Amino acid sequence: MLSLWCASIEAAAHVFVSSDALAGDGAGDGAGDGAGELIEISGEDGRHLSRVRRIGVGEVITVADGAGLWRVTEVASVTNSSVMLSPTTEIYLEPLATPRFTVAFAPAKGDQPESVVASLSELGVDVIIPVITKRTVLKWTGERAEKAGERLRRVARSASEQSRRARLPEVMDPQPVARLVGWSGLVVASRDGGSIESLKDPGPDGWVLLIGPEGGLEAEEITSLGELESLRVGPHILRSATAPIAAAGMLWARRA
Repeated sequence: MLSLWCASIEAAAHVFVSSDALAGDGAGDGAGDGAGELIEISGEDGRHLSRVRRIGVGEVITVADGAGLWRVTEVASVTNSSVMLSPTTEIYLEPLATPRFTVAFAPAKGDQPESVVASLSELGVDVIIPVITKRTVLKWTGERAEKAGERLRRVARSASEQSRRARLPEVMDPQPVARLVGWSGLVVASRDGGSIESLKDPGPDGWVLLIGPEGGLEAEEITSLGELESLRVGPHILRSATAPIAAAGMLWARRA
């Protein structure tokens, strides 16, 4: 199977589908060539392509299963609520950037969490975790945490389609910062931290980058996390919506 970045293809749109639909053979393993099979995009995605994007017959659309497999298709027909796609290539596998990395950030009020998740998804972050700390303004727990997680996963999906990712990031429900205790590869963003070059190469689980709330993590929270490294994101005080993006961009530069 050829390894190729999905974003390298010029396309009018990109959409996620099930593994069965991508394979086109009902096998559900993404291994079929899908010859002669059409892929139907219906529901919200179909209406968006048809009514909002005004996709037309003959246009190129890439489709992916969210786990790295993707292919190129051509629009065969369009209705008000659905789009039929005809595969024009074999199935490709998007390269897996290494090391993996997770970003855990403390959400603030307003649309900041959505904006952060969208940007992290575009950057190619593998796992995104909103964390609740002592200084976090938003105290998402229980049902509110579940609803917030669902909303942020929708944001990540949309941003991943826009940036033409073949792999969807895992977006967890908001978690207490104590959930990170004992995790390997933990890196805390700090103005007093080390340079990106000073970070040790992580283990197989990659880096876990933690960005605290405005005002920072409390000393006992940092101590409770156990062994960790710190990363200097810059000499200035960054807003809570800016720090996760800046720090994630620095780690991205260390990826292969």
